[in-house]
Amino acid sequence: MPNKDISQLANDLEQDMIRLRGKVASAMVQDLQAAGPWWTGHFATSWKISETPVEPIKKSSARKQIAAGKIQEADPDFLDFLGDPDQPVGSVYDQIRKNRQLPKRKRPKKVPLEKDMYVGNEAEYAGFAVNNPGATAPVGEPGGVTYSEHEKLVKEITPPSKDPDWYKIYMGTQQYNDAIALALAETFKAKNISFDADY
Repeated sequence: MPNKDISQLANDLEQDMIRLRGKVASAMVQDLQAAGPWWTGHFATSWKISETPVEPIKKSSARKQIAAGKIQEADPDFLDFLGDPDQPVGSVYDQIRKNRQLPKRKRPKKVPLEKDMYVGNEAEYAGFAVNNPGATAPVGEPGGVTYSEHEKLVKEITPPSKDPDWYKIYMGTQQYNDAIALALAETFKAKNISFDADY
């Protein structure tokens, strides 16, 4: 009877788990980019895989340049624009939203199992965009609104689900499980993997 050397089994399994975790995070980022709101693309491109908690501190480059006086704001204030039901279609923001092009899937990050791994969004208004309680936009300015309040001000919001709680829905449904199943299939070169869990 042939023998199989399994002396490296523990190490092989650890490497597979490292790859699996990285692929789950990568699939999650791609899903969140597709499921979330889309204005200029800054929020979608601000999802990050990190070994430390991701802080929402990244301003959009256009907003930084406007604040520094380097460029003039060509469009009306974004929240005023979104809240105006008579705003004509065809504006810069309208075109960006309709022609959203998602970034390519992030390369899986290999992080040792003894270290933490986080998926988060660096956009300064990330709390608003995922509808965290009390998170408002514009960030830190009086008169800001939550994403749920924002939904009532506009014709429609931009997540494909049209639900301000799109993030909670993603994390609590089969979509999240599908990201895990995809990562399992990619890691172990398997087909027809399904994964169900209640959260």
